[in-house]
Amino acid sequence: LNLHKATGHPVLVYMPAGRLADDIEKMPDDAAATFAVIQLKRILPHASEPVSYLISHWGTDINSLGSYTYNAIGKPHDLYERLRIPVDNIFFAGEATSMRFPGTVHGAFFTGLLAAEDCRTKIGEHYGHLQLFQPVMAEHVSIEAPLQISRM
Repeated sequence: LNLHKATGHPVLVYMPAGRLADDIEKMPDDAAATFAVIQLKRILPHASEPVSYLISHWGTDINSLGSYTYNAIGKPHDLYERLRIPVDNIFFAGEATSMRFPGTVHGAFFTGLLAAEDCRTKIGEHYGHLQLFQPVMAEHVSIEAPLQISRM
């Protein structure tokens, strides 16, 4: 995945899946990077060596264990909304709860804003509209964040 358009820098992302991803995750970082470069050079024989690399350990990261959301065949249309329903004073957000941007950072950010607003509303209903929260950003945050990825 070429992220140059989105980042302004020459960044490539290699995302193996399935058993291959499990096998690569077991490799030392330098071996995993070398493997990815070999795969790139099979497609682009004159590709240069990377200046640096970053290896995620998504599959063994205790906060994700390699999970991500996807739309399964036959999934209920209202599943995203149902996943966002608060339970008592616990509010849910994340890419798995976003109907508009499922499986993306946009979706996680957007639903985080929605959950924060839901929380603020519930606190307001319970305690009255107090000035409990101060904005942490001086400028207005736009919920629309266009994804710019070049597939060149």
